[in-house]
Amino acid sequence: HVIFPMPEKTTRSIWASAKHVLEYAALRTLAQLLRMMGIDTASGLMGWIWQKIGPRTARQQRVTGNLRLAFPEMRDEELAEIARLQWNNLGRTFAESFMIDRFIDEPGRMEFNHDDMAERIAKSGKGFVLVSLHTANWEVICIPVAERLEITGLYQKLSNARADRYVREMREMVYRGGLLPKSVSTPRTVMKTVRAGNGVAMLADQREKKGVEVKFFGQTTRANPFPAMIARRLDVPLIAGRTIRLSGARFRVEAQELPVPRTDDMNADIQAAAEAIQNRFEAWIREYPGQWMWVHDRWRPGRPRRQRSIQALDKSNPNAN
Repeated sequence: HVIFPMPEKTTRSIWASAKHVLEYAALRTLAQLLRMMGIDTASGLMGWIWQKIGPRTARQQRVTGNLRLAFPEMRDEELAEIARLQWNNLGRTFAESFMIDRFIDEPGRMEFNHDDMAERIAKSGKGFVLVSLHTANWEVICIPVAERLEITGLYQKLSNARADRYVREMREMVYRGGLLPKSVSTPRTVMKTVRAGNGVAMLADQREKKGVEVKFFGQTTRANPFPAMIARRLDVPLIAGRTIRLSGARFRVEAQELPVPRTDDMNADIQAAAEAIQNRFEAWIREYPGQWMWVHDRWRPGRPRRQRSIQALDKSNPNAN
């Protein structure tokens, strides 16, 4: 008998598919175990595990390097404590992300003192842009206003389609407008959503290699100008929001409207609004440095692409003023 070997691409595809199935099975199993424990136990356990394991991983070097850039005046012991708190928070957030439905059912876990802002936005009939950062548990930030405001969330799609669908279904409980994966068509969809009077929410604290140049903790880096572009183009509020971990799995959600200049120089207006976002984030991080995700490659330089980004936005919105 002659045995014909399968093409190399087919073999790789089979192995990749099998790997995805195993990853998905492991994810569902872990999620079920954590849900059986309940929010507080699962959050505390994963926080403890991550703070023990995290400092022993390769990512700890980046964490330490970022902390030294941001806080050159601090002693090594202080930086180590911030890193420990960060790992603990990441572990807690990981566990809590599988129980978003329970946070919705237990509103007492969330403090929110900005009902007046939410009501004002809802009554205005205008859309809005909400930017947040990877601090405390960023997954629950929209829960306090989910019933009053229709918000579409932007997210990074997972390569594992099964895992992506499972995680997206959990997170969509908070977003009545659904979750929108980042793609080349995202700008057009986002602008259409905001123009229709709804909100969009996105994380904006990561380095954007094709973004605008800003200062962050005194260091030059690049930031995503897209939230500022939307607010400037459509004349809608630009809201910065954060969660603060109070104790265990209890949080306070805070929000602040940021200034968006509207002069004859659109590029300068977008630049100023993008800087305002990063300045607000930096101030918040300095308040609770142990709750921010320091594992980001935040300060590596990138290539400027501001003008091309604006032109791309224009093409997706030929009627924008």
